[in-house]
Order: sequence, then C-alpha cells, then structure tokens
Amino acid sequence: MDLFIAIGICFVPALVLSAILLLTVKNLQVWQVLVSFASGILAIVPIAVLQYVVFKLPIFNTNTLVSLLVTAFIFNGLIEETIKMAWICILPGKRMSCGTFLAAAIIAGFACGTFEVVVYLMNGERQVGLRFLTAVLIHTFCAGLSGLYVWSYKQKKPLLRPFIMAILLHGVYNFFAARSGGFQWFAIITIIYAAIRVRFSYTQLTSFGDNDTIPNIHDAG
Repeated sequence: MDLFIAIGICFVPALVLSAILLLTVKNLQVWQVLVSFASGILAIVPIAVLQYVVFKLPIFNTNTLVSLLVTAFIFNGLIEETIKMAWICILPGKRMSCGTFLAAAIIAGFACGTFEVVVYLMNGERQVGLRFLTAVLIHTFCAGLSGLYVWSYKQKKPLLRPFIMAILLHGVYNFFAARSGGFQWFAIITIIYAAIRVRFSYTQLTSFGDNDTIPNIHDAG
C-alpha cells in the first residue's frame, strides 16, 4: 500500500504543472493536456523495451568512458529524444499556436520523466526527490525543444536546431550525471542551459509576427 501511495504522490507535481499551464496558457485545452500526458507516459514503453535490449550489447554495458559516451549520446540523447519527439507529433500542431504547443510538449516531457521516476521507484530507487529536480527537468526542457521543432515542421517550415539541441543536451546531462567527483554540477548547469534554450528557440520562432508564423528562411540547422 505504501508503494501505491508513493506512486500517487509522484504524479502530483505533473498534475499541478498541468493545472498551472491550463490556467495561464491561452487556448490550451483539457483534451490537449490529456493527450500530452498520455503521449509522455506512452513514450516510456518503447524506451524501456529498447533499454532492456540495447543495454545487453557490449558497447553499452562495459564500465569505460567510451561506453558512457555512447550510452549518453546515442541512447539517452538520440534514441530517447527521438521517441519522445515521435509521440509529441500526435498533437495537432497546425491548429495550435507555438506557445500552446510548447506548453503541451512540456507537459508530455514532465509526464515522461515522472513515469520514469515511478519505474525506478518500483525497482527500489529512493532518491525520488532528487530525480524530480534533475532527470524530470531535463526530460521536460528537452521535450519542449523537440516540441518546438515539431510545431515548426507542422507549419511546413521546419527549424531543426531545437531538436538537435535536445539530443545533445540530454546526452551531456546523462554523461555528467553518471560521473562522480563533482561532475554532477555540470549536469545541473546543463539543465539550466536547456531551459534557456527553450526560451531562446521559442522567441526565435515567434518574434516574426503576432500570428506565430515563421519567416521563409528554411532554417533546417
């Protein structure tokens, strides 16, 4: 029973975040929040399956610097962010403003990170609070970056740079978070920089007019 209570408590921050965004983001609707929440949770399923398979490969399970780099940037960065981005694609970007879509993507990322915490909790993890302040936040901000790319793609003027940054930042975060000796502080810096990149990319996409359109620059990089 205590485990079920702990799992329920884990979802409280996600519910609070969703409620705040519903109240503060113009045109964000309840059904969009529910779809975002579901997409974030469902993204963990293929990630968990791939983790079970991929981590059996020698390059991923050896205790070397090369293995850590490959795991951080290939699995945590490229694979996880691509899966999250694919699930964010189910949102109807053409009918949502950039700000509304970003809010939905952030909810999806927070839900994904929350469900990952629940999985770790069920496996005996006890540093749940720390994970919410670190791993959940990097999932959230990287999902925001991926969401901005998806929105721009649905507007038929893709800006790929935010998605590339999501991959790189998630990889950098995991690389430093997995190391000891003070390297974890670089992981914290990466989280802060990811939040700044979300703001920067959002401003870049919306600073060309009031209708959330993107200039015809065809910026794919």
